[in-house]
Amino acid sequence: MQNYKERNSSRKRLSELVFRDKVLGCWLGKNAGGTLGEPWERKFGVDEMFDVHWYSHIPEGGIPNDDLELQLIWFQALKERGPGITAWDLAEYWLDCVMYNFDEYGLSKANLKRGLVPPISGWHNNWFKNCMGSPIRSEIWACIAPGEPRIAAKYAFEDALCDHAGGESVFGEVFNAVLESCAFFESDKYRLIELGLASIPESCLTSRSIRDAWDMHKKGIDWREARNILKDRYSIPLAQYSPVNMGFQIIGLLYGEDFGDAICKAVDCGWDTDCTAATVGAILGIIEGASRLPEKWIKPLGYNISTNLRTGGIRNLRAPTDINELTDQVCAEAKRVLKFWDAEVAIEDASEETRDESSCFFRKYEFKIDRIAPYEPNVATWNLGTVSVSLRYLDSASIFSDRSTPLELEIHNPHPEAILIEISVLLPEKWSVEPIRQQTFTIEAYDTAKVAYNISVSDGIIEDSNRGYFIISAKNRMALCAVPLVLLGGSKWLVSPLFEGKTLEDDCGIDESLVPSTMLEEWSIYWRSGNDLSPESFYRGKPGSVFFFNSIWSPEETEVILGVSNTGRMKIWLNGQLCHTTVQPTCLRPNLGNGGGDGSNYCNIILHSGWNDMLIKLERGEK
Repeated sequence: MQNYKERNSSRKRLSELVFRDKVLGCWLGKNAGGTLGEPWERKFGVDEMFDVHWYSHIPEGGIPNDDLELQLIWFQALKERGPGITAWDLAEYWLDCVMYNFDEYGLSKANLKRGLVPPISGWHNNWFKNCMGSPIRSEIWACIAPGEPRIAAKYAFEDALCDHAGGESVFGEVFNAVLESCAFFESDKYRLIELGLASIPESCLTSRSIRDAWDMHKKGIDWREARNILKDRYSIPLAQYSPVNMGFQIIGLLYGEDFGDAICKAVDCGWDTDCTAATVGAILGIIEGASRLPEKWIKPLGYNISTNLRTGGIRNLRAPTDINELTDQVCAEAKRVLKFWDAEVAIEDASEETRDESSCFFRKYEFKIDRIAPYEPNVATWNLGTVSVSLRYLDSASIFSDRSTPLELEIHNPHPEAILIEISVLLPEKWSVEPIRQQTFTIEAYDTAKVAYNISVSDGIIEDSNRGYFIISAKNRMALCAVPLVLLGGSKWLVSPLFEGKTLEDDCGIDESLVPSTMLEEWSIYWRSGNDLSPESFYRGKPGSVFFFNSIWSPEETEVILGVSNTGRMKIWLNGQLCHTTVQPTCLRPNLGNGGGDGSNYCNIILHSGWNDMLIKLERGEK
């Protein structure tokens, strides 16, 4: 074991003045890139490239952006909960402080509000788990763990699990956090990309897109051609799709001739323009430091971060929005984090006003990088002290009346002696479980036991959120907390036969004011685990129209956004009244937030107090 003197001499040293300059540069660069790119962001990517050379809008403090706002919330969580924060801590701040409901934010928050915990909250019913919501939140973790990529990666991983578990975006955030953490000591962009790639699986789309951009730069391929190759290989119409945007980010970073050119090239690539440019700006801000960033791009925005605090994006914010004050607090928090993890980096007081190039700036270090270990996004784990318990959702986190929901409980005994365990399952009234509700068995020392369950309900009530418990006791040990079992109510649809060849305008002989009782004879029952329909099987590959019926309960009269994102056309009736028809066919974007969803298939509507009958006519064309 090394003594303190030996360990201290082997640590990577970072001048306090240099560190502050780099953290300040990170936030200034992030704000500049986000402000440049935000006006060019679209719902869907377009084939044509942009041609951006300067800000199209320069409000004081820059344009408010979730890229920065969420990191202010995470810094607040870190200060208040301490360096040991996990995804579960961050999930509480999602509910307390974040009001954004679009895309993965809205879907994961809906899961949290209904009782699911990370990583299930990011995995279940989340069409956007491969999008950019988490790769844009990496800088705070790098800044509190400078030169400590393993620590930065741990925080980034926990962060991404909340709303992207099981998606490519987990890899995107870890890659960015590792690269940015190393950038406090390393300036070579190739080396930084190499270090970032070492932390994520080589087989993932994120890694492949980044490697392709990197390889094309090495080969001298023109950046516009490189952009088009990445677009063809990795893009989907959704502009926020993470793998292609990570590649565009690398194009900006490598092909940019200077700071301004780099963030402009990132924007010119298209897709999620504010996110890619903001991350490129932050990376260059760390590498160069604030003192070396071009005044042309920084001065117009000032040293304040604009937020959507007053307009409903975030709330309960206590972290500073003044960039200088934020930087000072982040630098102080970094020392606490590094001490907590007994890190190899030492931030030293420095009286000199200039950089010491030989001792602390751009030195080559061997960084210890661990690739993300395989993880199960469908498994929630509780450490009960005496034992640890993991609940595995095998198919989904929902319950249905036409089939059982399979689960697996895994219990680990960390002790040198065997433990006698008793498990009881508490469920809502009229629910059943197989094999039995109570079991007793022995778990040998350091061993793990698995128990399979099938939860079902036939004539019982299925609520939107259904909660039960696993009561676990260990003989001759301290009492243990119950493990929550949350199953969300599946969606029960009534589905008409196919009206082959019929369009939205054709009469199918259906009375749109009908009630469920008149449908049951010819219509089938169709259960879904989330809020999707997956209707293709009802068309049997043929053009035509199918009707879908469901009911929505509202405790009071309220205005909502109602819609059916699809690639064909649809009509939707509420309580017998036609409320919307597809404006024009468009790509899929099942967005829960404001802004009209996909821009074509959504409307604002008033739900009555009580039950509201919803009828959808969905037309399929030749595709």
